[in-house]
Amino acid sequence: MSDIEITDQTGTHKAEQLPECSAPRKSSLHLPDSLSDDKVSYCHDKNMPVIVIEDQTHEHLTTSLRSRKNTLQKSSTEFAENSIEANRISNNYKFGLKKWKGHVTSRPLEARSEIIQDLYSDINKLKDAKVSTFGPFNIIYTLFFGWWLALVYVIIGIIMGATVIGFSYGKFCWRMAGYFFWPFGKLVYQVHTVEQPILTFYNAASSYSNGKENGLKEKQSLLYSSDNHKKKKKTCWGFWDSAASYVWLLFGIPVLFTVHSVVWLINWFFVISIPTAKLNSKVITKILYLPPNEVQTGSYGATNVDGTGQISEIIMYSHQSVNFYYYKYTVDGVNIILANLLIFVILSIILGYAVDNSVIGAVPKCILSVLAIIPLTYYIGMAITSISAQSSFAVGAILNATFGSMVEVILFIIMLKKGSDTGQECYQELVKSSLTGAILCSILFIPGMSMVTGGIKYRTQKFNPKSANISSSLLFVAVLGVFAPTIFSKVFGSLRCLGCERIYEEFTIQPPEKAYITSLNDSVGFLCQQCEQSLLGLHGDRSLYNKHIRPLVYVISIILPLAYLIGLLFTMKTHSEFVFEEFERELKEENALNGGGHSDAQWSRLKSTIILLLCAVAIALCADLISENIQPLLETSGISEYFIGVTMLSLVAELPEVVNGVQFALQNNVNLGIEIGCSTAIQVCLVQIPLLVLVNLIYPMGFYVVFNDIHLWAVIFSVVIINYIFQDGKSDYFQGFIVVFIYILLMGMYFFMLTPEHALCRSDVASNANTTSTPLNMTMR
Repeated sequence: MSDIEITDQTGTHKAEQLPECSAPRKSSLHLPDSLSDDKVSYCHDKNMPVIVIEDQTHEHLTTSLRSRKNTLQKSSTEFAENSIEANRISNNYKFGLKKWKGHVTSRPLEARSEIIQDLYSDINKLKDAKVSTFGPFNIIYTLFFGWWLALVYVIIGIIMGATVIGFSYGKFCWRMAGYFFWPFGKLVYQVHTVEQPILTFYNAASSYSNGKENGLKEKQSLLYSSDNHKKKKKTCWGFWDSAASYVWLLFGIPVLFTVHSVVWLINWFFVISIPTAKLNSKVITKILYLPPNEVQTGSYGATNVDGTGQISEIIMYSHQSVNFYYYKYTVDGVNIILANLLIFVILSIILGYAVDNSVIGAVPKCILSVLAIIPLTYYIGMAITSISAQSSFAVGAILNATFGSMVEVILFIIMLKKGSDTGQECYQELVKSSLTGAILCSILFIPGMSMVTGGIKYRTQKFNPKSANISSSLLFVAVLGVFAPTIFSKVFGSLRCLGCERIYEEFTIQPPEKAYITSLNDSVGFLCQQCEQSLLGLHGDRSLYNKHIRPLVYVISIILPLAYLIGLLFTMKTHSEFVFEEFERELKEENALNGGGHSDAQWSRLKSTIILLLCAVAIALCADLISENIQPLLETSGISEYFIGVTMLSLVAELPEVVNGVQFALQNNVNLGIEIGCSTAIQVCLVQIPLLVLVNLIYPMGFYVVFNDIHLWAVIFSVVIINYIFQDGKSDYFQGFIVVFIYILLMGMYFFMLTPEHALCRSDVASNANTTSTPLNMTMR
């Protein structure tokens, strides 16, 4: 090929800038007659599809192919590496299913970037220090950890030295004190004796300037090693050969193990400081149990002692305390940040059930339980996605319709039961506020943040109007169905007021054929405070709800799930090609380009099922703690019950969805960012509320599907706004900011909202729960 151009997602490049394609394949594209098939081929190299064209005269075709590839980018920013990933990506575009970004199959580490490989590498290798070791974060390490770690080692060293027999461990502690005060750019190495004398010298500071001369490789674990020289292996049993080891076991290991464990836990939790955590992990797993004379520190390793050959093996090396790329680190396929948040689940359950409120107050318990919902929601989504990607569309649809709403449904059921047991109507209002908050967050905040982040990076983004129209149509059906009982009660219900007083007015009259004027005081009406629509009918009883609204609720609870199932059938079976024709075709081509390979899922079906069940149990426990401790939180904070419901209780389960939407938008896929919000709102209306009605029918908990006026108008206004945004199929950061500002304004309205007496969660309210109403003072609970 004399003049070759390669077109991929990044544009057009000269062939010499990219490696040769290892597996060329004929293109499946429709080519013009002027270009023969032998001049165009597909190949795949380093997980990147490439189109090779042998003729520079057909640059217009190159542009056309690039356009088609950009179209695929707008639909999918991920490559279908295998059939499981292709199924997952396809499911992301189907109505009603959870949208998930992360891979569900294990990816070989060698196929990923060098930066990612470095995150998973051991710290027993020398790495090129591209930045100065005297960085600000290294200094912060010394201020927060280094000085007192060094102090602990100095104290332990003095104690060990005072025992005389443990003097070797004392010197070890003093060496480690100097290391941990400033470990950056220094080595901790273990000296091994070999059968033949060897002389080596290696300076870490000059390793990359003279590495070639010394014959050393960049990531070599041993400063010098040879297959011809076998080192004497040391085992942990050698640790018990001397009495000094028992002194070390008594005075040294317990303290140092505890100290390093605390430092490891803190640094691991903050993620970006995992390089520091790895140093402490190496100490508590290996270094504390090695013979003290074999562990040396410094910037070099050397050795030749009286004809006895020794080589130095690096144990620890680091030049930085912080690495910001660790936010991409995963543990068993789970992002490290979400994996760390599991600590809230453990703490909330242990402290909530094993520690009395006199030791740990109700407010911290409630906050910990709310935070525990975040990682549990992530794990449920990951498990659902893993099973769906390995199963048929019917299995995925059923899982998403049931377990996809498991977090919210379990929380709401337990809170409704709490309200039924205590006789406080405020728990029912909290549930209704949470449902409203989930809808508002889904149709305003998630799409708004996706449009803002994507618009800032790409100016203008496009999304699939066909799919958006399906979601927007079902949103209207969902909102009409959910709020129809509320509208019905507004028309035929009666007012419930905190209190009413008669208004008297003095006026004068002159009786007929009388010469004097008479002054009279008479009632001209009532002055009522904090009035709202009641479920009570015109006759002052609940016949309106029992005879008219309740049957309407049951009819709606049947129709809404049917609409959800029809939407699933339409987008996933009968009209899948109509809605996603171009996307499905490109995805199939991409999967074929990669050989249509198969890979093992990170989580198997069995493992995912077990995780789902464990998460269900954990959510039930955390939800019970929230319902038990939320009342003190409300009383202490003084914040409106409505605001707590639409923010704290609803947002925690939606945070993974917000993160997914933003990540999709940043990769030029705002379509999924918008679809995430719409599918979540639809699940709230078409799945969660009917489930709550069904549970309330089986086990009555006093759940009336009649919402406050502010909920009704906030949701209707939001649906109208988001449908207006959908019309042109384009988005930018201006539209995104407008949508986000509308959400913030609505939240501000809830924050300053007056809470009716019956909606207050207070300890003195329960005693009045059965107060009867009178025509003038309707305060029925």
